[in-house]
Amino acid sequence: MGHVLVALGVVSLVYGVAMAALYPAGGFFVVWLALGAALAAAGLVERVRTVVCVVCAMGLLAACAMGARVWSATSVTPPAGLDYLVVLGAHVRSDGSPSEALTFRLDAALAYLRDNPGTVCVVSGGQGPDEVRPEADVMADYLLEHGVDEARVLREDRSTSTEENIRYSAELLAAHGDADAMVGVVTSDFHLYRALRIAQRGGLPGAYGLAARSNPLYLPHALLRECCAVALGELAGSL
Repeated sequence: MGHVLVALGVVSLVYGVAMAALYPAGGFFVVWLALGAALAAAGLVERVRTVVCVVCAMGLLAACAMGARVWSATSVTPPAGLDYLVVLGAHVRSDGSPSEALTFRLDAALAYLRDNPGTVCVVSGGQGPDEVRPEADVMADYLLEHGVDEARVLREDRSTSTEENIRYSAELLAAHGDADAMVGVVTSDFHLYRALRIAQRGGLPGAYGLAARSNPLYLPHALLRECCAVALGELAGSL
């Protein structure tokens, strides 16, 4: 048992270091490092083994239950013929190109837009302190470069959070006289559940979800972080 715990601890530590190197934003990688240290300690020190195992088992059960809820949103596909897609922004690289996550979201939107020529796309995202351009501009350029007509792209370039993505996009649609339009929200698979919960409260009730794929290496990290965000949001009454 001790050897198994040490091995699991090493795996968690290595994964945490990988996440720190590849996806350091937010510092959530510390969770994997702490988990790895706890498992390794449990494997090496018998007197703390039972406590660590019980705590980890309870945490695993809670994460699995919440993860199933979060992932359930990805199984539903939006209907054809939506009036609008709202693509939620993500990080822009230092050279002004979309990050991997943002590219996946834009590719998912492109596939829908090609099959539904009457759908207009709202690209939503402002400019963060470490970004050289507003996310909305980068997103719009990507869509135009891939054949989407400029008349089908609306830019929302003020938002800095998911809540603002939804609120400002809803305001933009209202300004165009389309407050009651059929809308789809495009975001990463792990983020879709929370985004739709926010949409229900933030001005886009009845919005459909369109899940963009994620890097498999990043997905466990992102899904665990998202489960924590959903749990905290529910406790705070913001979801």
